Amino acid sequence: MRTIYFENPNTFPEIDRFMYETASTYGLPLETIRADYKSGLEALLKEKPTKAIFLGTRNGDPNAVGQQEFSPSSPCWPSFMRVNPILGWSYSDVWSFLLTFKVLYCILYDQGYTSIGSIHNTVPNKLLRDGSGGYRPAYTLSDGNLERAGRAKKAGRKDSSVNGSNSNEPRQRSKL
Repeated sequence: MRTIYFENPNTFPEIDRFMYETASTYGLPLETIRADYKSGLEALLKEKPTKAIFLGTRNGDPNAVGQQEFSPSSPCWPSFMRVNPILGWSYSDVWSFLLTFKVLYCILYDQGYTSIGSIHNTVPNKLLRDGSGGYRPAYTLSDGNLERAGRAKKAGRKDSSVNGSNSNEPRQRSKL
């Protein structure tokens, strides 16, 4: 299985470290692309034609509007089939799966982050403050509808995506 990571200078170092360590732990051949998501994807698909890409998109994600388990990419984007196996999962479903099956996850989630974008638009979720100046882990958030409470919203928009686009394209964190 090809595993692709779009490395970005605005990504938390913990995310980069997690991606490389996880690929190594699971023996995945990780392809790193150092370009913006759209042009990197265009170059990747031109070099190595790919029919489908598995993503971690869920209903409620800013880029999930109108998507189904199998959805073609949006107009003006390279052509591929988006495969969304966890589209119907809730925030608590994701955490139940990760914790039950002991799946690795980024350490930032243990530091109060519940939705991770760039270093410029993400802080720990204030709803997870523990009273001693720290934060509880993301899986303790009781209302999954508030998972993006630590993400800055762009002016004039109800939701913001990681890459600053309001297209229906997958976000960076969906690659592995």
